Amino acid sequence: MIGMFWRRQLSGVGLVVGGVMGILGFMSDVSGTQDVVVAISPDIPPYVMGDGTAGLEVEILRGALPDLLLRFVQMPYDELQTAVQEGKAMVSAGVQDLDDGVFYSLDFVEFSNAAIVKREDGIAIQGVGDLANHPVLTWEDAWRELGDEFEIMFGPEGEDREDYLEFADQEEQVRAFWEEEGSVIVIDRCIFKYFSEAMGRDMSEVKEHLVFAPVTGFKVSFRNEDLRDRFDAGLRALCASGEYAAMLKRHHIDWETTICEGIGGGGESSGAD
Repeated sequence: MIGMFWRRQLSGVGLVVGGVMGILGFMSDVSGTQDVVVAISPDIPPYVMGDGTAGLEVEILRGALPDLLLRFVQMPYDELQTAVQEGKAMVSAGVQDLDDGVFYSLDFVEFSNAAIVKREDGIAIQGVGDLANHPVLTWEDAWRELGDEFEIMFGPEGEDREDYLEFADQEEQVRAFWEEEGSVIVIDRCIFKYFSEAMGRDMSEVKEHLVFAPVTGFKVSFRNEDLRDRFDAGLRALCASGEYAAMLKRHHIDWETTICEGIGGGGESSGAD
């Protein structure tokens, strides 16, 4: 069983969202230079850093929409998916397309998730099913994004939900993994490496098991269809110019595939009817 200490950690996570509705009140369109409120995740280096002021996701959004003043507001993962629908932001980064009345971009960033164990624990994982009977530490709503088998095991009605814990703060998730004997952390490999090394840990202490899709793509949701189209055009331009690849290199992200491989000629945006 996962200790109650880590359950209590979640209740202490607070992200400032105050004032968003007031900011939204004066935004009637997306022409010209103006403030656009963008919901973004808590800091997850190298994707989001500096209290939402830097990182790969921030750079991509600013690069694709250079004529707009983007105001980034950090929110817990479980609020990002519905931030636009609920009027908390005009744009929300790092979401999945749910075909729910807002406008979704092309994939703008990809994560490479793995099941990671400490070598000293001797846990063997050949597939998702082997996560059963171990404490599994993930981010909020991870069960929505890691495939059908993972959802069956760890979704709200999952039979293995008892030893499953989601974290709003992925630094706390990594810390919990290092302190919880016999635990398995499911996390993006770059995020895990960044926080682990900051805690004085070495990657030689762990084994990465690549039991999920090689990468999981995330989109940006928009209240305004024209702004979504402008973002997609800007994203394609970043890929065509080589700037997207340069951003990945600056942040030491080196996956086997990138969103640019399918974005130029055939990628289609989805959106509200």
